[in-house]
Amino acid sequence: MSDKLNVLRKLAIPFPITASFRRQARGYASQYFTQQTQERSYFNSLAVLVADAYFRLLGFETNVTQPERWNAVRRLWSEANELELRGLGNLECCVIATEQQSVILPPESLSDELRRGVAYRIGYLFVEIASSEKSATLIGFLPAFHRETTDAEVAIADLQSMDDLIDYLTQQEASSLTDSLAERVQTNDLTGEFAEKKITYLRNWLNNIYEADWEPSMRDLRSVTCKKNLQLAEQVFEIQLSVSQNNDELIFVRVNVQCKSGSLPRGMQVSVPDESDIYTETVNEAADLISIPLELSSGEEFWVELRLGETFIREYFIA
Repeated sequence: MSDKLNVLRKLAIPFPITASFRRQARGYASQYFTQQTQERSYFNSLAVLVADAYFRLLGFETNVTQPERWNAVRRLWSEANELELRGLGNLECCVIATEQQSVILPPESLSDELRRGVAYRIGYLFVEIASSEKSATLIGFLPAFHRETTDAEVAIADLQSMDDLIDYLTQQEASSLTDSLAERVQTNDLTGEFAEKKITYLRNWLNNIYEADWEPSMRDLRSVTCKKNLQLAEQVFEIQLSVSQNNDELIFVRVNVQCKSGSLPRGMQVSVPDESDIYTETVNEAADLISIPLELSSGEEFWVELRLGETFIREYFIA
C-alpha cells in the first residue's frame, strides 16, 4: 500500500449500514426494471444514506427526507446517487469495492457537470461498501473540476481525505455566508432608501388606482401605461411605464424615457437596479427614446434614475 493511500485510509470514516438503510435502498432500487440497474441503484442508495447520516451528525442539512428524492419516476435524469447539502450544493456518491485501486467516473457525470455548472455539484464522495453490506467507509473525495476529474479514471490514492472534505465544506459555508450577508446589506440599503422617498405602487395601476402626478395613457385587459413629466437640468423629460402581469409571481414593466422638446441629449443616462448591480443606458448619439424592459417579483422595490452630467432625479416604485 502506497504512503498516500495509507494516509487516506487512516483518515477514512467507518460507518454502520443499518437494516433500515438496506430496506430503504431495496425499496428505491425496486422502482427500476432491470436487475443491473436495481443493483447499481441499491448500492448508490446505501452510499447516499450513509453519507447523509454522517453529514447530519456534523450539523449539515440535507434533502434525503424529501419524498420526491426517492421517486424514480420524478428522477429520470439520475439514479439518486447525489446528496444535497443545503446551501452548498450536491455531493455525488461513488461506490467503490474493498481494495479497489481506481475508479472510473461515469461519462454522463462529467458531461452533466458541464451542463449544470459548478454551482450544482460540490464534488465526488467515494464510499466503500463492505461485502456484508453492514458497514461502509467514507474514503475520500474530489472537488468539482479538480484536475483529476478531467480524466475518466481516477486512482484511489489520488483522492483527497475526509479531513480535506470537511475543510473544503467549511470554506464553502463561510463563502456562502459572506455572499448572503452582502446581499442582505444591499437589500437593507435599498429598503432604507425607500423609507425616505415617495413611492409609486404599480399594482395599484392594474386596479385602476393612480397617483395624482401619474397620467394614464393606455389601458387594456392585461396592461396599463402611465406617464409623468420630470424636469432635469432645465429640460423636461417624459417617463412612461407600461405594466402587465400574467401571473401572481411576476410583473413585467417597460420603462420609456423621451425628451419633450426633441431628441434626448447626448450623455444622458437612464439607470435601474439589476439584482446586485445597476443597469444603465447611455445616449451616445441622436436618439428619441430610451426603453428598458424589467421582470420583477410582486412587491419588489426598484427605482428609475435619469442623469445628465452631475444632475439626476430618481423615481421610486414597488411592483
